[in-house]
Amino acid sequence: MKHVVISMLFLGLLIPVFGAGQKETKEVELNWYAHASTFNKTQEQIIASFNKEYPNIKVNLIELPENTTDKLQALLIALQSGDGSIDFFNADVTWAPVFASAALIEPLDNEFPENERKAFLPGTIAANMYNGHIWGIPFRTDAGIFYYRKDLLEEYGEKVPATWEELKNTANRIVKAERTKGNEMYGMAGSLKQYEGLTCNAVEWFWSNGGDVLDAEGNVVIYSPQNIEALSLIKEMFDMGLFPEGVLSYGSGNVRSLMFKGNLVFMRAWPKAWALSQNPEKSEVVGKLGVAEIPRGKSGDRGHSALGGWQLFLAKDSRHKDEALKFMKFYTSEYAMKLHAINDSYLPARRSLYKDQDILKANPFFAMITDVLENAKPRPRSPFY
Repeated sequence: MKHVVISMLFLGLLIPVFGAGQKETKEVELNWYAHASTFNKTQEQIIASFNKEYPNIKVNLIELPENTTDKLQALLIALQSGDGSIDFFNADVTWAPVFASAALIEPLDNEFPENERKAFLPGTIAANMYNGHIWGIPFRTDAGIFYYRKDLLEEYGEKVPATWEELKNTANRIVKAERTKGNEMYGMAGSLKQYEGLTCNAVEWFWSNGGDVLDAEGNVVIYSPQNIEALSLIKEMFDMGLFPEGVLSYGSGNVRSLMFKGNLVFMRAWPKAWALSQNPEKSEVVGKLGVAEIPRGKSGDRGHSALGGWQLFLAKDSRHKDEALKFMKFYTSEYAMKLHAINDSYLPARRSLYKDQDILKANPFFAMITDVLENAKPRPRSPFY
């Protein structure tokens, strides 16, 4: 009888152990709605590395549409169906209030605590905050960059303008001189057609002059003296002929094209313009561009760039949230961001990677814009954005 009791106790101890093991080895499939694969297949490399560590978790990569607006619509339709087909997904920098207010994603306060957030650029964290909660983990960032012609400033004995007033005066002097020589030249350009590029340019003008669109309580404050003053200066520059005549129809490609032809003194563009500008087959200004922060306005303390970038959101109806979080943390790790930086020139959301020598060797430009990224701000956070 004694032996029987001992045997039963022994079996009782073994059953939970075997049960736990069976549960751990059960394969779970996750659906990740993401960007299309890059040329270097970096996402697939990261999934393969993850699978070595978690062989029981299979990640299905499902490509979203190329256009950001189409991405948003596709995700909203799929998530509102409530069928749990999406576990986690890539989210644009303006989407946290949209998905959070509709109760389509999970808050990540416990899974992404404040001590971990300190490792990320401040703007990337601010963009994911809404109603006192954090909703996404950033993996890639972006910001508006102020480009200038180093050779022209040197030729005319001018400094890099720190204010919009200095920019106006410097641009006016150089443009007049260059046109006298018979050269087509304009002082400034940005993406000003009626789309998201215009929004990014406009909020940078407002912020640089101490203005904003929404205050801390979410009230609309766009009609402020600071914003009117900033727009008045931009209009003055336009009336002076410093902007190209067709700038109100310009997207990013139009702005870059004008600069790369050598017909522009100053340009507001995204970081990708730098690499393109260094290609002698596409650019006549190779080695001639410098970068700086957005100039400050008369009533502002400093310039601020509009933040871009992407993060991962956890779907509310995911049936495998624990497993999804494992991959989300893996994909937002230093390892994964470093791989994307070297393979695809993605700007990492983690601060430490801007001192990584492997990344800087592949992308020397990153070291030139760390201050810009540290001070970039997210666009107005509203579910009605």
